[in-house]
Amino acid sequence: MGNETNKSYEYRVKKGYGKFFQGKGLDIGCGKSPLSSEIFTGITELVPYDNEDGQHENDGNTCSNLEDNSFDFVYSSHCLEHMDNPYEAFEHWVRVCKSGGVIFTSVPHEIFYEKSTWPSPFAPHYSSWTLEWESDLPKSINVLNFIKSFEDKGLVEKVLAETVLENFSFRNFFQDQTTGLAICQIDFVVRKK
Repeated sequence: MGNETNKSYEYRVKKGYGKFFQGKGLDIGCGKSPLSSEIFTGITELVPYDNEDGQHENDGNTCSNLEDNSFDFVYSSHCLEHMDNPYEAFEHWVRVCKSGGVIFTSVPHEIFYEKSTWPSPFAPHYSSWTLEWESDLPKSINVLNFIKSFEDKGLVEKVLAETVLENFSFRNFFQDQTTGLAICQIDFVVRKK
């Protein structure tokens, strides 16, 4: 999980995504590699939030030990697909973010990572994710429809949603290239209303 964040710094810096990481942040599912305040210098404080090492109170499904409206931004990389119910979990992520703050999420791409296979051949995921179109895989979630469900509740507005392919070889399409330098994910950012 944390490795995907480390691999993503270069393109995120090039795209100016430091603007999303300003103030006090929460990094859900960061493992031992939380978002770097040395790279994104607008981060004034970062709270790593993971249930590793028996810290089961740090549950990204509910964020039950976190107060409402307490973070300027929420970040999560390759964690939402592990949540029991991604819709409920994400609503909690929105809950703990301040109004006007952003929730920046990365999920593996169903086509380029999961290879359009369910269950995932590479990881114990509870859901798979698409952006460009809807899939008929049993646990597939389309990112645009996912965001719209929160927009319809008046909770967020979409800032961006994009497929990211970096260091990805179509010649080796059916291999798990993420064990190396490849990135094949969907990044999406919403702003809390």
